[in-house]
Amino acid sequence: MQAFSPAQTQKAPDVIYDQIYQRIVSGKLKSGDRLPSERVLAEQFQRSRHIIREALRMLQQDGLITIEVGSAGGAIIQGISIDMLSAPLKKYLSSGDLDLRELTEYRYLNDFGCARFAALHRTEADIRAMAEALERVKASIENDDAFLQHDIDFHHALAAASHNRLAILVNDAVILLATERVERSVRTASRQQRAELNRKIYESHNRIFQAVVAGDVAEAGRCADAVVDLFRAQNPASGTQNRILD
Repeated sequence: MQAFSPAQTQKAPDVIYDQIYQRIVSGKLKSGDRLPSERVLAEQFQRSRHIIREALRMLQQDGLITIEVGSAGGAIIQGISIDMLSAPLKKYLSSGDLDLRELTEYRYLNDFGCARFAALHRTEADIRAMAEALERVKASIENDDAFLQHDIDFHHALAAASHNRLAILVNDAVILLATERVERSVRTASRQQRAELNRKIYESHNRIFQAVVAGDVAEAGRCADAVVDLFRAQNPASGTQNRILD
């Protein structure tokens, strides 16, 4: 393995992190590769083993390496994965910095896009996954807690049918937050009102499903629009007036 360059800055852990990161991104270091020992890294970077450990800790926190203990252990490259975006995205969304208007407007983009691309790319396995999730949604109309979880499951299956990894990742974070917002907004509703809302949600999901199965891209988009209209109706403070048109 080519030796690393000496770290010539007071923020040596950052420089060490960047050098290793760049080699991972470029493919020079691949998943499963082992970094040299702390002692060798300290010699190559011309820094103390304490500094090396700090840089390795930063890499580990970001999911770029794992550190195994023992005589045969060491730092093992994990590589770059789109899943690494999941935790910081969910953390940001849960921070409350995103207001209701922004969330509602983005749901138009999210649901509209997932439904249309699902209609284009769905497989038989995707159809089965959506159908099973939809059956669970229908069966739990009278059970609010179960209904909310199965509703999330359906949206995940819909996004998965798009076969776009970024869409799946963002959808899972956005739908979870949106579902929590809906739950807060209907806490004072009667049991009958909740069941009626759940029934409307199920019916709107079923229309999306039928359009996706039929491969009708335009209809899938229109049906997804209706789902977001339901979300907006439960969150009037969102102030969203414009619809995304086909």
